[in-house]
Amino acid sequence: MKPMCLLPIALIASFSLLSPIAQADTYTKEEYQQIFAGDDTYKQEQAIESIFFVGLNDPSTYQSIKTKIDTLLPSAKDKHVIDNIAWLIKGLSYSGDPQFREYLNQLAQGDAHKKIRKYAKRALADLSKFEQWNPILQDKSQYNPEQSHRANVYAAALRSDNLELMRTTAKRIANERLFDNYMLQQLAAQLSPMRLIDDNKLAIDTYAWITRALATSGNEDFKADVEAVAQNAKQKKLRKYATKYLAKFY
Repeated sequence: MKPMCLLPIALIASFSLLSPIAQADTYTKEEYQQIFAGDDTYKQEQAIESIFFVGLNDPSTYQSIKTKIDTLLPSAKDKHVIDNIAWLIKGLSYSGDPQFREYLNQLAQGDAHKKIRKYAKRALADLSKFEQWNPILQDKSQYNPEQSHRANVYAAALRSDNLELMRTTAKRIANERLFDNYMLQQLAAQLSPMRLIDDNKLAIDTYAWITRALATSGNEDFKADVEAVAQNAKQKKLRKYATKYLAKFY
């Protein structure tokens, strides 16, 4: 995926970790359990959206999601039920909890509807990613109480040594247009120095997205940071991207 392409928001397309999802409210443990015990699929989707990328560490919530999947599986022939299960499977993968790996594998290899098997296979890959990512997203060692929880989580992700996590975060910042001064400072801090840059495709793509997210803001205070990438980055491709962003957003 080239950094120039922003990803659309869509129901099933958002199953991908690289797709942005709308910001949603956060809930208490009791509210999560009540939502997943009920039948309001819209509220369940909103609740799952709220879990993504916030480092939720609550086994009871994920167990409620699993219970809901089990309840719906016998009737998983209707399109709406299948879509609901797809969302729930996605939510379960956000736990990053290896105890659910065998369960997801059973769904992927079992006799459920082919769409459910497909979503379960994707969820297995996502589960492995969140197993690595959640400890980073839950890290409060540099938590800034003056900022929102989402902003703190994004900042922790950008400070990590996981390029894919950093890239996903930069994409979300750009798509959600989180361009307050604090968030822009966190992006700019990753460009000077670029700690993990090398000639690897993932590294170049990651820093291109960080540069793009910063440039998309159009904030003149950070134009020099984008210019520095365009002029000084060792990778020609990265310089090319930064030059395009300067022309497009300033």
